[in-house]
Amino acid sequence: MVEHTKTEIISLLSDVNREGISNVIAYLHQSDYFTAHCHHHHRFEGGLAEHSLDVYKKMRTMAPELSDESCRIAALFHDICTSHLSGYDAVAHHHHGQRSVDLLDVLGFDLHEDERLAISRHMHHVPKEDINESTRLWSCLHQCDKISARGI
Repeated sequence: MVEHTKTEIISLLSDVNREGISNVIAYLHQSDYFTAHCHHHHRFEGGLAEHSLDVYKKMRTMAPELSDESCRIAALFHDICTSHLSGYDAVAHHHHGQRSVDLLDVLGFDLHEDERLAISRHMHHVPKEDINESTRLWSCLHQCDKISARGI
């Protein structure tokens, strides 16, 4: 399962044409991203990479109108901070989602503002009155992450 998931994720990321994507892909290969367990709040039966891929697939089903590239980035990188690689583990001391954004920043990855918001706040509630066009990606990621974390 790990090799199939790894192949699928690398294939999805190979189509992303952004500054720093090669650094992130190298990090994924060198870290334990493909073998790490999910974040402690998850009941998902697989590992970090399997969960992230599951979230991406749920996002595409739930909100096909959203940018596929942004969904790939948000879903596949939302929990990247739970993977480990010497020299990167102490990148930031923020909350879970912000640590993922900080790691992507250190890797030189060009995040769009809606992706940055979605990843950094994916575990946090945003009041309905604050949900607008720029928070649609966050809303979808937040919902799909919760569904996947429950193992549904």
